[in-house]
Amino acid sequence: MEEYLSNIELTQVQRRVIDFLTSQKGYDSADIEANRDFRVDLLDASFNTRADIILKIEGKIFCIIKCVMSSLESWERHSIAFSRVVEPYQIPYAVVTDSESARILDVIGGRLISEGLDSIPSKVDAMKIIKEKSFSPYPRERAEKEKRILYAFDAIKCSTDLGGV
Repeated sequence: MEEYLSNIELTQVQRRVIDFLTSQKGYDSADIEANRDFRVDLLDASFNTRADIILKIEGKIFCIIKCVMSSLESWERHSIAFSRVVEPYQIPYAVVTDSESARILDVIGGRLISEGLDSIPSKVDAMKIIKEKSFSPYPRERAEKEKRILYAFDAIKCSTDLGGV
């Protein structure tokens, strides 16, 4: 029952964030994708990982948003690793939010750049930013480490999802 209630609360966080993006930041439903799975291949294993919310501008993923219940900082590393390896290019921005506060991360620099829901770029700003960004791949020699970090986070999540199994 505890797991079920947690999932409902996370879904509510996700809904509030999507409402905020469409009503306050000017994104259309076509710009937003929820619960998209990605396949990640390691040298010795493969696994699926999920993006809670994706913001796509002009066919490119501009930002991923991780929805959490608490401890935003603890999901920053996950979000950076995710954004570096799930696509052939690095997704430039990641956001970790509980729908009341947010931490916006520069994926390429691997650092926090701002805090607060209002600092999530609007669609207009995203369209300007995307023209300035080069969507380059993460260096291959370092990608395996990022994939392992992502794998570890997903393993932790998976083991807590199994709860009483």
